[in-house]
Amino acid sequence: MRPPEPLLSMPLSFAVGLLLTVFPLPDVLVFWRPDWLNLLLIFWILNHPARAGVWTAFVVGVIVDLVMADTLGVYALSFAVTAYLCRLFIRRARVSSLLATSMLVAFLLAVALTIRFVAYSLVGLSQTHWQYWLPVLTSALAWPFVVMSLQRWR
Repeated sequence: MRPPEPLLSMPLSFAVGLLLTVFPLPDVLVFWRPDWLNLLLIFWILNHPARAGVWTAFVVGVIVDLVMADTLGVYALSFAVTAYLCRLFIRRARVSSLLATSMLVAFLLAVALTIRFVAYSLVGLSQTHWQYWLPVLTSALAWPFVVMSLQRWR
């Protein structure tokens, strides 16, 4: 049986991911927030590569830059590079176990955070605290829940 087309579910999931990204958290939990939009981009690229790709990631990144009132292009660049790398590993990820795919997600998110770190360093807004890297761990732990939540479109 062919999975249903994600015509409405993809933008809806990105809207929910954007809400989860901008939802205020206590100061203690801010660094523990998973990178929801990157997780959703990776999911859609792995499962519907014809509908989601580098341009989708770039547009979502620009929207995040505008909503977060952040340096324009930082999220767009990191999301686009993550999408490109995800497309490179798409065959391996499709046949891998959920644990191996979680490790791939952790790698992709580490690359995205590194790109953001370098971009913020270039404009003088770098994060030097070790907690900056915690979303890699929490996103890798949240990956199975994202896959289970959107399993209908796999």
